[in-house]
Amino acid sequence: MSPARLSNYKKASLIIICLILLGGVYFIFNPEKGFFPPCLFYRVTGFQCPGCGSQRAIHSLLHLRIGEAFCYNLLLIPALLLVFLLVYLTCFGGKKRAPQLYRKLSGRKFILSVLFIIIIYWIARNIF
Repeated sequence: MSPARLSNYKKASLIIICLILLGGVYFIFNPEKGFFPPCLFYRVTGFQCPGCGSQRAIHSLLHLRIGEAFCYNLLLIPALLLVFLLVYLTCFGGKKRAPQLYRKLSGRKFILSVLFIIIIYWIARNIF
């Protein structure tokens, strides 16, 4: 086995172990009970940031309450899917298997589009 291949297995193992540990914490502890820190932006301004509700949404997702997760934070599920896709592309050889997809997702136009969506969501969630 080549050293680069072994390195990918180490990366994969580390990522999987971290996800399992973090998932276990969020599965066991309910963020509504005060174990987790509150959003500093919300505390200072009274407005929700784009990430507000993410901890409760993750807890709900781990308990398979998908509708509830969407109510807490609408962007979390698509963001998680995008993050998992980007981790696959950058760490697990997806860049070689799907170079066009990688170029699109790491291109300036896509990144600015995501930023625009986040800003619109941020404004909309504080208006409605």
